[in-house]
Amino acid sequence: MKVIYTEKQRLHHVRFEFLNGEATPCFEKPERADMVLNALNSHGGFTMVEPNSYGDAPMRWVHTDDYVDFLASCWDQWVEAFGDVHDASPYCFAPARHLRNRIPKDIEGRLGYYSFDMTAAITAGSWKAIVAATECALTGVDLIKQGEHAAFALCRPPGHHAAPDLMGGYCYANNAAIAAESFIRQGAKRVAVLDIDYHHGNGTQSIFYNRSDVLFASIHGDPDYDYPHYLGFADEEGEGEGLRL
Repeated sequence: MKVIYTEKQRLHHVRFEFLNGEATPCFEKPERADMVLNALNSHGGFTMVEPNSYGDAPMRWVHTDDYVDFLASCWDQWVEAFGDVHDASPYCFAPARHLRNRIPKDIEGRLGYYSFDMTAAITAGSWKAIVAATECALTGVDLIKQGEHAAFALCRPPGHHAAPDLMGGYCYANNAAIAAESFIRQGAKRVAVLDIDYHHGNGTQSIFYNRSDVLFASIHGDPDYDYPHYLGFADEEGEGEGLRL
């Protein structure tokens, strides 16, 4: 089996996340990819390939233009305002969306507008890593279209918590959703996304909730008691064309 991976994904390295009320060394770090790579190498039978280049256009298939533009420009805006000593992280969030749907001009306000928690800070290398992760997923799609029976796209940062215009849960661009959309745009009538992570893929669900051409199924812990808490309950079966029959 071919494994798609690039060292560019190591450029994203957040120093801290906020957990149980305190700053904690971030659990999602480059070494997580090393663990997977080491396991693959010890098993054998895998061929490593570099991803193709696609740019950020495929992100805009499933994410809003303003959100993608924010991801691309966030670090530069943060450095201009605060310097490069600390990661770009929000201190306030956007319940104001329920009052007025207006995107702040201040970088701290924009960070909170596009975030739903404090686990998705942005660093100097984040944007390049985010693009690289989506390119790994898209290269996996192309390999399947070219005749491969299976392909493993090792994507970091991960993506299943990223909604159309929200980052959180270590996720910025929804790699699985972008891959599914790529299959659809290349002629697939219907695509299934099976999410077996312990935590619910709230972002993928929100992207395809009203669509009938992508089936999203998730096996996860009870959101009444575990992250991401606010989506992933048994009665969420889709809406409109996306309603499960």
